[in-house]
Amino acid sequence: MSSRQYVTEAALLEAPGRLGVDEVAFDGPDDGQVLVRMGAAGVCHTDKHLHDSDDGWGRPFPMLLGHEGAGIVEAVGAAVDGIEVGDHVAVGCRVPCGRCAQCRRGHTRICQSSSARMPSIERAADGQAVLSPMGIGLFARLVPVDARAAVVMERDIPMGVLGLLGCAVMTGVGAVLNTARVWPGARVAVIGCGGIGLSAVQGARAAHARQVIAVDLADRKLEWARKLGATDTVNAAEQDVVAAVRSLTGGVGVDFSFEAVGNPRCVEQCIEMLAYGGMATIVGKPQGESFFSVNLGGSTRGFFENTNTLTVTHGGDGLPAFDLPLYAQMHRQGRLDLDGLVTHEVSLSGLGEGFDRMESGDAIRTVVRFD
Repeated sequence: MSSRQYVTEAALLEAPGRLGVDEVAFDGPDDGQVLVRMGAAGVCHTDKHLHDSDDGWGRPFPMLLGHEGAGIVEAVGAAVDGIEVGDHVAVGCRVPCGRCAQCRRGHTRICQSSSARMPSIERAADGQAVLSPMGIGLFARLVPVDARAAVVMERDIPMGVLGLLGCAVMTGVGAVLNTARVWPGARVAVIGCGGIGLSAVQGARAAHARQVIAVDLADRKLEWARKLGATDTVNAAEQDVVAAVRSLTGGVGVDFSFEAVGNPRCVEQCIEMLAYGGMATIVGKPQGESFFSVNLGGSTRGFFENTNTLTVTHGGDGLPAFDLPLYAQMHRQGRLDLDGLVTHEVSLSGLGEGFDRMESGDAIRTVVRFD
């Protein structure tokens, strides 16, 4: 049995595609950490990509996944200000390093190495080190967290809502508000209606876009998109996406497009549907090396002639300490429907079910509940 100070249950990725609930152990919280008793943690596509990968992206097993969640602080390490025992916190997956060139220039939203400091955790039975690939691992009942990633929130906000703020909402809404900076009256298209894409749909609505076109392969997801703010929908399994979007915009195209899949062809479509001076934003993380083609010229819709912009967002260029309270406030005001993003809840042992629902398209966001 481990001699570490704390022992708790966690869902570990033991090998590619193999999950198991086991006990993990750790000391702490260390300096700069808080100890969080988890209330809820969202199941993200990045977790699933790691689960499905053949080699854990080159990282050793076992792993503790989970990088968006919320809970209650049980202990506070040294050198932590502004967080106290009993505080309700949402945990975000981005922490500016303060050292890279972008941070030194004051551009902390595009920090080159924005990651939380990984906690020291081991498997209780044999002392094997447990890696948290995103710097935080929240699929555990009790977990030490880099205090810079924990944001104190108002206590009356449900844990299931708080648990989505740190990735799905911060990425999707942030892509709209921080990266692209959609203006009122703009035409917007979002390709991919998972948790992040539907957060982008809501972000566009909150930014007062005049038209929000949601694109997906599944009618059920398109129905969700309409409920969450899309004015129009396109089923990519039945229609030529670019032609359909251009038809819906009177042949003009959209001012902003968002690719929330991580698919090269979808990136091409995002570019091809742009109006003059439009911006396409890649939100979805590509898997491995992938390439796409761009028509630079040769017509008025060529990238050059159309004076288009292509950009990338990492986590919605988010700063959790600033953004998570804002998005919670927008939820209170009815500008973001975060309850509507949670379609399923599972226990810690049901994490695999969350991945299965993601694969089948049966869920927007599945949340692991610990109570």
